Amino acid sequence: MKPQSSLRPVGDDERIHVLDALRGFAIFGILIINVRVFSGYAYLPGEAQADLLLAEWNTVFDWIHTVFFSGKFYTLFSLLFGISFAIQFHRAASSDRSFTRHFSRRLFFLFLIGLVHLWGLWFSDILVLYALCGYLLLAFKGWSDGALLGAAGVLLLVPGLHAWYLQTADAAYTTVLYQQLSTLWMDWGLPQASTEYQTFQMQDVAAVIQSDSWATVGTFNAIGPFLRAYGIALDARLVKVLATFVLGLWVGHQLLKQRLHEHTSWLVRAAIVGWVVGLPLNILYAMDNPTSLSDESFLLIKDILSPFAYVALTTGYVASFMLLFQTRLRTTLDRLFNAVGKTALSNYLLQSVVGILLFYEVGLGLHKYLGSLGLTGATVAIFGIQILGSTAWMQRYKYGPLEWGWRALTYGRVLPNRRS
Repeated sequence: MKPQSSLRPVGDDERIHVLDALRGFAIFGILIINVRVFSGYAYLPGEAQADLLLAEWNTVFDWIHTVFFSGKFYTLFSLLFGISFAIQFHRAASSDRSFTRHFSRRLFFLFLIGLVHLWGLWFSDILVLYALCGYLLLAFKGWSDGALLGAAGVLLLVPGLHAWYLQTADAAYTTVLYQQLSTLWMDWGLPQASTEYQTFQMQDVAAVIQSDSWATVGTFNAIGPFLRAYGIALDARLVKVLATFVLGLWVGHQLLKQRLHEHTSWLVRAAIVGWVVGLPLNILYAMDNPTSLSDESFLLIKDILSPFAYVALTTGYVASFMLLFQTRLRTTLDRLFNAVGKTALSNYLLQSVVGILLFYEVGLGLHKYLGSLGLTGATVAIFGIQILGSTAWMQRYKYGPLEWGWRALTYGRVLPNRRS
């Protein structure tokens, strides 16, 4: 009989450290994206954005954000989830059923943490979605490498087909979700950015952020799951995440079989292909319609290509990062990202707390001042503090605070956390 001791937390000597650093890098990119949501900047009309500090830089930094950050770092985070799944499955020395039960328990507690985050803090949570997609990923664990790549490719096609369906079917089933969201918004008396509409508009989220009432923020959080479900339905987010999980599962297999993270020639080829394919596609995505096509047709083309554009450029990021990790820059990358990566869950949730306290009107109200450049500077400052805090924590403890709690719940026992 195989021992069950393999179902245990990974020790420091077993970790692939470049993955920890990549996870920290992903947390930085996610903060770049989310700060624009915390502040409401993403929902402001152009004339309101033009009133913010250093507004003359908005166009430049908005373009940088769209090309290099939007969609790419959530893709990276999803890819790392799939890689982690592959590593955990490979390490499991007990029965297949035992691993499935263990991983399902792990996902269940991630789902609960996500629900608390979604309802109690921030409507744009990703943990609930990750937990649900994680259960679906279990179905792929025994697949061959070729089958995984094929499945990932097919799944990446689905969002484009879904966008075509919504466009030809006049929004189809998402209309029901939108009507339900609008009804709740009006019935619960949430603020509107304009009285011109009697239905929910995305600009209304900025009106909540601009409110100085905690009751308003609490009411908004209560219907946050409906807003989140509507957003996920519009762009087939569940399928996008699952596709990247499956692709990450394939990458994880290659890391374990071929030590891909140290395979320089393969990484160089992946970096070149990722950048050569991904960068032009993401530049195209950032453009207004430069063709003779109708705006609807051009938008559909972007919706079809965007999942592949995100994966391609993310591949370029990952391969380039792994190549740099083989050079003298490894020490710098470790210092910047390793500790944050090991405490990724804690840092992700902490960013929500900090974002609300800094940018909401019920907090410091910085939403009134910072444009695209200022928000980028604020991101760097917040992440710098997270680097210092995470490094100090990891010098004393084996796991981040929420990572420790999540592991304890998963394994059903209190785990030692202090370093000896």
